[in-house]
Amino acid sequence: MRDEVAAAGFDGAEVYGIEGPAWSMLAAAERNTGQSFGDTALFESALTAARMAEAYPELLAASSHLLAIGRRP
Repeated sequence: MRDEVAAAGFDGAEVYGIEGPAWSMLAAAERNTGQSFGDTALFESALTAARMAEAYPELLAASSHLLAIGRRP
C-alpha cells in the first residue's frame, strides 16, 4: 500500500493499522461478559499496546483496515 501511495505522487507515505489484534480481543471480552470496556484501564492498555505496535510493519497484517497517509509535493 505504501508503494501505491508513492506511485500516486505522494511523498513520505506511511501505513497504519486501524483495527489490530487488540480490537478483536476487546470485542470478544465484551461479547462474553456483556460488559463494555470503553472507559477502563483494560481499554487504555490495549490502546497503548496498539500505539507501540504501529511502528512494526510486519504487524499490519493483524489489522482489518489500513490507513495510508502521504504528503502532496
